[in-house]
Amino acid sequence: MDSASNHDAETEKALNAILTHLNELRGARPTVQIGDGKTDRTRNTIGKILKAAHTVFTQNGHAGLSLRKVADEAGIAVGNLTYHFPTKNSLIDAMMREALADYVEEHLSQFEADRDTPLDILLNVVEFYVRNARESYQFFYQLWGFAGSGEDARDMVRELYRPIGRFIFYLVRAANPKLTDAQVRQAVLQIFSLEEGYKLFIGMGPDSSTAIQSAENDIRVITKRIIQAA
Repeated sequence: MDSASNHDAETEKALNAILTHLNELRGARPTVQIGDGKTDRTRNTIGKILKAAHTVFTQNGHAGLSLRKVADEAGIAVGNLTYHFPTKNSLIDAMMREALADYVEEHLSQFEADRDTPLDILLNVVEFYVRNARESYQFFYQLWGFAGSGEDARDMVRELYRPIGRFIFYLVRAANPKLTDAQVRQAVLQIFSLEEGYKLFIGMGPDSSTAIQSAENDIRVITKRIIQAA
């Protein structure tokens, strides 16, 4: 097999791995897993609980989140909530995994739109991270505050990010199959550090800052340099 054919084969292998991984994550959505075999009413209740938990968490952080507040936000009895999520940690874990699943849907849409251009998929995804942060930065403030609250919380957030890290790993490999595993991991770390930093600083403003206004374009340019220079 010549180098061009080998390059295409490696790219196709990585792209197929991405699709498999994303579809696995889609199926792992808590509203899908917990609601499996349940009535429409029960599935709707689970969805309302997780949406309410996301709202309370974003507004009050993990320390200010209580099962009572979430139940009130969802408009249900506490007992109804604890039937599905008996502890605060189980609720936070499910809420975060549901948020991850929302990201997965966006990843799949980017993948399907640019099936033959792995680099474009990657650039579109990191741009989405930054663009989405303009509305969701407060959630990420609370997420990282939660991660710093204890070892269990840190492990929970690490587990949340691991599937996306794997996704970005495959995308980087597909965008530049010549990279070694070590170089891909280094590129993934750099990309994650950049986009997570953008998420936090976007929320600090001011919105009139030219640097903040150009963040989506900047993350694309820098990510492309990382992939090409790795």
